[in-house]
Amino acid sequence: MAMTEDEQTRLRARTAGIVPFWAMAKTPALTGDRKDDFPALISAANVVAEEARLALHRWIEAARRSGMSWSEVGEVLGISKQAAQQRFRSPGDPGAEAAAAGGDDGIEHVRIGATAFNELAILEAEGRKGMELLRTGALHLVFRRTGQCWEYCRTLGRAPEGGWTHVSTWFPFHYYKRAIG
Repeated sequence: MAMTEDEQTRLRARTAGIVPFWAMAKTPALTGDRKDDFPALISAANVVAEEARLALHRWIEAARRSGMSWSEVGEVLGISKQAAQQRFRSPGDPGAEAAAAGGDDGIEHVRIGATAFNELAILEAEGRKGMELLRTGALHLVFRRTGQCWEYCRTLGRAPEGGWTHVSTWFPFHYYKRAIG
């Protein structure tokens, strides 16, 4: 059963209000009247967007486990079956190994359960497998398969020297990558 237009409108309004509600609760409130407010507002909006992406992946994985077909997922999202598979297929899905055998497969791979204590080991292992880090978030890392190996570092402050590229910031860490080999 699809959402009604009214339900979609109410959900959009609640979602759009998350960052302003957070900003007004800060002391002093972030109102957007000062240029200095915008880095925090942009960062907060990014957190909301990343959590929404993660939630979408989780709901689709749950739907697939319950027997929903890729055609049905695509229909709900207004995209083709193939587009739904490419965008949301997890490594455990049938056919994922064949699609991922070469270089960039165009699929985002979400590793859930990453914490400050285990994420460096995850990054090292994924980098050796040719997985490029795209972004980070609460308890997850997002990768894509490439034809080269990667190394990663996490800092609390300055960018490292030596050809590192900034990937993302997830308080309090900054994540960097560089291709190797």
